[in-house]
Amino acid sequence: MTRVDVRSLDALPAGRACSGCGGPLRFSHTAYAGRGESVAVHVCRNCGRAYRGGVRDTGTAAASRHQGRTRPLPAEGGPDNPVIDETTARLLRERFGEEEPGPDG
Repeated sequence: MTRVDVRSLDALPAGRACSGCGGPLRFSHTAYAGRGESVAVHVCRNCGRAYRGGVRDTGTAAASRHQGRTRPLPAEGGPDNPVIDETTARLLRERFGEEEPGPDG
């Protein structure tokens, strides 16, 4: 597969139809365009010709992905892990050098 410079691609045509064959275009991927910007790349479903979409600021996109809602832990503390039984927990503590919990917990 050859690497294509996204700046050399034709701009996304109005109406989102391929200017070569008239086929419908679909979003393919986002490519880095340089200077902290990325562009959406659209490809024709019929002939495979690629087009350059709008410019996106990668810093803003990365920041918006990490702005998810965080939920506080329940008042009781972290949830129990039903996958790890007591034997497995003991083996993990031994493996990573952690001390066994005392009778207090």
